[in-house]
Amino acid sequence: MRRKTILAVAFGLSISVLGTSCDSFENPNAASEDQVVNTLDGLQALAIGMKREYQINSLDEVIRASGLSARELGVVLGFTNPQDLEAGGANLRPDNGIPVTIWATSFRVLGMADAIIENAPNVISDAPTRNAFLATGYLFRAIAIGNLYMFWESFPTEVSSDGEGQFVPRATALQAAIADLEAGLSALGGADPPAGFRTAVFGTNNFDLRAVLEAHLARYNGFLGNHAAAIAAANRALSGATTISQWSYEATNPNQMWLQTNQEPATYRPLDNFGFDSTAYVVPDEDGRKAFFLVPSDAIGESSRLPVETMAGFFSDQADPIPVYLPGEMYLIRAEAEARSGNLAGATVSINMVREKTDDPWGVNAGLGPYDGPQTAEALLAEIYRNRKVELFLTGLSLEDSRRFGQPIQPSPPDFDSYDRNRNFYPFPQTERDNNPNTPADPAI
Repeated sequence: MRRKTILAVAFGLSISVLGTSCDSFENPNAASEDQVVNTLDGLQALAIGMKREYQINSLDEVIRASGLSARELGVVLGFTNPQDLEAGGANLRPDNGIPVTIWATSFRVLGMADAIIENAPNVISDAPTRNAFLATGYLFRAIAIGNLYMFWESFPTEVSSDGEGQFVPRATALQAAIADLEAGLSALGGADPPAGFRTAVFGTNNFDLRAVLEAHLARYNGFLGNHAAAIAAANRALSGATTISQWSYEATNPNQMWLQTNQEPATYRPLDNFGFDSTAYVVPDEDGRKAFFLVPSDAIGESSRLPVETMAGFFSDQADPIPVYLPGEMYLIRAEAEARSGNLAGATVSINMVREKTDDPWGVNAGLGPYDGPQTAEALLAEIYRNRKVELFLTGLSLEDSRRFGQPIQPSPPDFDSYDRNRNFYPFPQTERDNNPNTPADPAI
């Protein structure tokens, strides 16, 4: 996507939310694109638009795509795009609207973040405010790259003026996202963002920018197997875990996953048993996360014919906030890094922090006894994967988790009873291939 187009889209988005999100700034209805990036009001509007573009137009698509590709969601109302994602394999076409939207919105967010990072130092004289803008730009730039990493083998990390960005391997791209997060933390230094900035840009005081940067740093280092760095960042994020960091919604900007899974007629329902093949693992009834996320029902998925439940958790109401990250994810990142680096005792302690948890600030409490299985890396990693699939249900991480933990891929032709994911990576969007001659060949599956 070209940068001029991104700024035009961003400016339109930011104008639509500026009046309600930032009462202390004028609404620059007649501003030019230059004013968007060359005034404080314009950068404020751009940051609001960037956040809205992600949480309204991108996050739910990430959750749905991962949920359909990695056996968390079942289609209950027939539309071609979700049906093809649920079937996976060769059924997933490069013009499927859900992956195409993830690609497009990720690059829109990336372009907005670049504009904030580039222009904030020249526009904002107050250091704490300037640093908060920079940290926010780096955070969203990293999130955009991280989302592309979870679905594609390679992709550009820069928005080119001619639309012909160079593709880089996903691991290289995620290293760039890690560098962005570190730059965001460096920009913050030892000072917290001004309270007015946090309320104006994020619409809530429930957003700990420093902890969110650390949580994503832990997540992405964990993806790449940077074990020591993942553990250190997870511990720092947990130090602020009493602060809930959330994406906030309201009637005029509702929780998009609620619209798809709970408002009738629903398009998707969560799969029974969190999508686990019942021959491999059955989530026990005494696991408190079962009642938190799922309400029993007798419904059956339209395509897969697998049993589905009614959605609860973070998608019960149009105004339900969605966690930016869960404390349980940080414990499980730590457990995985410890298990993969040979610290089996430490991994067990971290697993038990999730299994025995009863005071989660979001209410995601297993309330189980301690792990009592074999003290081997293989057994511990299996336990970590099971807990990630339940603790982090429908957070958009399931496809990446399934690949990283070596779970079985769907055979061809599809057998909905015996797989954990139905693709490894997505085909590149047809819109990108039509406009960018650098687009690589699509993966086989």
